[in-house]
Amino acid sequence: MFKDFLSDGQKQIVGIALTPGIGLEAILLDKTGTCVVNYGRKKVEYNFSSREIQDYVQFKSALAELVEDLKIPPKSPAYLILPNVYFDFFEVPQTVEGEDLKTAILSTAEDFYLFKKEEPVSGWAEVVSRNSGSMKRIAYSPIQKNAVNQIKDIFSDVSLQLVGIENNYSATLRGLYHIGALNDVIADDSSWTMMLIGTNSYSLFHLEGKNLMEYSEVPLAIKSFSMEEAYQAIVSSASQALSNYQTSKLYIISQTDDICADILRKQMQFDRDIIAIDSNNKYSKKPLLEVISSTTEDFNQVNSLTLASIGATIIKSDFGLSMNLMADDPAANMGVYTIQMGGATYNVTSTTAIKLAIVTVLLMTIVFGTISGALIAFKGKLDEEINQFQQEIQNVEALIAAESKKEDKKEEIDMTTIIDEIAGMNVSSINFYDSISSDIPKNIWLTKYYNKEGDKIAVRGIAQSIIDIYEYYKNLRIVSPQSDIKLTELKVVTDNLQSEDSKYLAGLSIDRDTDRLYSFEISNTQMQVKKIDNNPNNDKKENDESVIIPKGGLIEQTSQQMRPTE
Repeated sequence: MFKDFLSDGQKQIVGIALTPGIGLEAILLDKTGTCVVNYGRKKVEYNFSSREIQDYVQFKSALAELVEDLKIPPKSPAYLILPNVYFDFFEVPQTVEGEDLKTAILSTAEDFYLFKKEEPVSGWAEVVSRNSGSMKRIAYSPIQKNAVNQIKDIFSDVSLQLVGIENNYSATLRGLYHIGALNDVIADDSSWTMMLIGTNSYSLFHLEGKNLMEYSEVPLAIKSFSMEEAYQAIVSSASQALSNYQTSKLYIISQTDDICADILRKQMQFDRDIIAIDSNNKYSKKPLLEVISSTTEDFNQVNSLTLASIGATIIKSDFGLSMNLMADDPAANMGVYTIQMGGATYNVTSTTAIKLAIVTVLLMTIVFGTISGALIAFKGKLDEEINQFQQEIQNVEALIAAESKKEDKKEEIDMTTIIDEIAGMNVSSINFYDSISSDIPKNIWLTKYYNKEGDKIAVRGIAQSIIDIYEYYKNLRIVSPQSDIKLTELKVVTDNLQSEDSKYLAGLSIDRDTDRLYSFEISNTQMQVKKIDNNPNNDKKENDESVIIPKGGLIEQTSQQMRPTE
């Protein structure tokens, strides 16, 4: 049920690629990207003179048929690869960004003859710059804006959500990386070159690892040569160009039926490794990826699926070179999200992303609800223990109160008795002070004490354990069993420490989620604070609230020797 909930019928991007001589391809990869779950192709003509689709009616009809044949759900995200119109580099200062960078790219593109009358739309990517850090190098690829607008309308009419348009070059490089052909050169970060052969030209791309360094296009009217002459023309011009590159490996990719990449490989005057890949109807022997299902029974079509069509489905590739000219179009950000699960990367639609967000919120709610319930149960257990200890304290206080109600026996006044009583009072006072300084449990901090004439005493403090408070109370009783001290106050103050208490515990590490602090007072009198009169003449003025403390009066003091060690 959980899998069905997340499923929205379309996890992968629909890759659409138009390649002259091959036609319009539609491709769907599986979730892992290791095989083609469905593939189809239709004939569509391309005009090399105007560098755009020859017949947009034919293009729309072919696209609609592919959508129907492959049973692509409505509103599925689709990414379109078109033949290169123009490709080049230029450099701008590092500070040029956003709209300023876009304007600079379009202004540079307008220098190309095709865009002097046609307004361009461009995709671009920052590549490695050979200059200092003050400049950055941009690879850019513009297409006619009018052509882009017509393509957007067509995709809307056939109920596909167009999320990107890109040129054949960068998509082919991504496809080459995706099939694993570049694993060794990427791992070693070594130099390599791709030769892409088309119908009327071939292009050379020189890279170092994943970084595009150089590009050149050589016009070549291949159809005007005989077969042998065409090979010799490519070998001659390419050998001279390759001598400018320090390259360790050459990849020859043929997209035309006039040139076999493997035959060209054997004729190349190049003493390094050469990998030949045919993506054409005539020489391709097997598909670049395993094809599970296809709408065509023509094995030549299946075998010749292009690297560009594969690159169209993996726009979030680790290879990194993406030149989507719809990058700043809101439609490009609607419907395609990348997630990583189990070490694999998946492209999912907005519906799935929303469902994942709902599941995440529900899981978080369950987790926090479980934690909250556990905390409430823990607090209830603590409250139960506190109530139990308080009941025990009340029982002890009741025994003490009962003992204190015994009638005093009248005895004859005797000087010896009086002297013994006075001495006993002094001993009691000394014992109280001794207990305060030496019998304090580890987790108790005394903050104040009050004493009058030795037998009237009050002690106030803070503790982390009720058991320690009770232990300290028993110690005081043991030291002075004849006194009538009681535990007069006990309360939890973890989240409500008074300022005069908190300053003594500044250095104490307390976890307020698990630890508890209790304030207490043990006394046989009421602790009071009296204001000292600053009037030396002791003249009582009207509305004067000051109180004169007589000799031997009540004083509340802060214990200096009982502060916790920092």
